[in-house]
Amino acid sequence: MLLQLGADTLDATRRTVVMGILNVGTDSPVRESVVAQRDAVARGLALYADGAAIVDVGAHSTRTGGRDVPPQEEMDRVCPVIAALRAEGVAVSVDTWTAAVARAAAEAGAQLLNDVSGLRDPAMVAVAREHALAVCVMHMRGDPKRHRDVEQRYADVGVEVRTFLVERATALAAEGVPQVWLDPGFGFGKSAADNVRLLHALPALVAAGHPVLVSASRKGFLSELLGRGDRQDSPGLLEATLAFNVLAAERGAHIVRVHDVRAIADALRIVDAARG
Repeated sequence: MLLQLGADTLDATRRTVVMGILNVGTDSPVRESVVAQRDAVARGLALYADGAAIVDVGAHSTRTGGRDVPPQEEMDRVCPVIAALRAEGVAVSVDTWTAAVARAAAEAGAQLLNDVSGLRDPAMVAVAREHALAVCVMHMRGDPKRHRDVEQRYADVGVEVRTFLVERATALAAEGVPQVWLDPGFGFGKSAADNVRLLHALPALVAAGHPVLVSASRKGFLSELLGRGDRQDSPGLLEATLAFNVLAAERGAHIVRVHDVRAIADALRIVDAARG
């Protein structure tokens, strides 16, 4: 699978690509991921050096009850960092569901729009089309920061997620988006058990023929599976994240989005070697 990032291409045919999370906001449940604005570029370069082929820059948390970040503040936080990282040759995506921010980020050099809302806003689609950007669409019932308020029971979570994502990819391709990545939305409006079922269903999603991104790093459902409640600060989350991402890679995930880049990159080197 070749991943299109503007004029750049990443080959995920025989390896799982690591996307490093660069949080330049102030309101993340993973507190150790928060970085001061003055240190953001250095952190991004460190993620790249640790093995992140892509650095995902975001400033608006999807945390339940998190504060609403005004678009101008979001732009002011992400755009200078994106521009600086691109000047250093780092592949960069922007994590936003706001079209004005996406446009500013594209103009600063972002090569992928990572939108947890699945590009519901036609203005987001216009940004991707006009700048010839790949996009990542995620499955989520409800809205960012309010996905816990919706019904979380599924007849078959794997089928629902796959159907939604493939239909969105087909529609976006018809609107001129050059490449659509699929994110199953682990942890968004899904029980711990359904997240496990979704992991088992990953090969069927991969078989649909689009790049598949898994974002499960340090999420609360991993803490639930450890028997420690839905928390993002419980002990063992690094180990749980390692296990989950290794299983996702073994099931065909092309990209994993993580906080702990060096540890995950090392683990995935073993998976890649085992693939031959």
